[in-house]
Amino acid sequence: MQNEVGPPRSEPLESIATSLGRVRCPQPSRIERLQQSLARHGQLSPVIVVRRQGRLELVDGFKRRRAAERLGWPTLVVAEATLDETAQWVTMLWVNHRGAQSLNEIEEALVLRELVGTGLTQVQIAALLERHRSWVSRRIGLIERLHPELLEAIRLGMLHPGVARRLLALPPGNQLRVAAAVQQAGLGPRDTEWLVSLWHQEPSETQRRELLRDPRSRLARHHSPPIPAADRQGPSHPAHQRVYRLLGVLMGTAARMIAVLGPPPLSPEMIPLGPAIATAAQTLHRLADQLGSCTSSAPTASGAASSASA
Repeated sequence: MQNEVGPPRSEPLESIATSLGRVRCPQPSRIERLQQSLARHGQLSPVIVVRRQGRLELVDGFKRRRAAERLGWPTLVVAEATLDETAQWVTMLWVNHRGAQSLNEIEEALVLRELVGTGLTQVQIAALLERHRSWVSRRIGLIERLHPELLEAIRLGMLHPGVARRLLALPPGNQLRVAAAVQQAGLGPRDTEWLVSLWHQEPSETQRRELLRDPRSRLARHHSPPIPAADRQGPSHPAHQRVYRLLGVLMGTAARMIAVLGPPPLSPEMIPLGPAIATAAQTLHRLADQLGSCTSSAPTASGAASSASA
């Protein structure tokens, strides 16, 4: 792979094409923050471009270009790199590997799919990126399990990638239904995670329809239970709130783990994770014991409801 970067220079904004942006997921809030930063501080680093058929193509800096366009800037500072087709995708992954502006998992999966399209195997891609093959296969598996309409919605900026990530715990046939309810209710990634957890717990199709008809009310009941008046001023109030939040995270994470692991037997690639899995299982057993001791002395939901209505 070729990889040489020239000195920074100014180029007209309209001359910088964005066809490689098909693997990026627009997030309006990030672009708005970057627009404010550009207006306040100017462009602090050049965007990376390559030359394809006599035209500059953007490799890194898609949000900066969008923000600059909104500000009406006529030019951007660019650094032109000499990259072949494979190297342009690898570079996109490397420069966005860490930090606040890093690629999300869906974007990584889309880039990896482009690398597969160049003729590379997953093993070759893993070696090129200095990653384990399971990392590559898991990322590609994300977009293979995601309904195509949702993937297109992400690429158009109509669906938050974090929301889509939570919907992967659902069968593909149900992802569109839940996504529609999520968008109508204006739910974010965390609320979507809780909603998916509740969807799995509902025993019938009728109850699932009721859940999706008014998801916010159900989420408020299940994940933001009211604190008794006697406890509102007590010292335990912050701890209670923290436990509520952590239980919601635990339920959503458990649902995602179940979806990722799938039915036994597990893949041979999971064998090296044996010690970590055993440690996690022991920790969860201890947690289950502690939760059991809490619930054994606490009133049940039905009992509390009966007391309240008496």
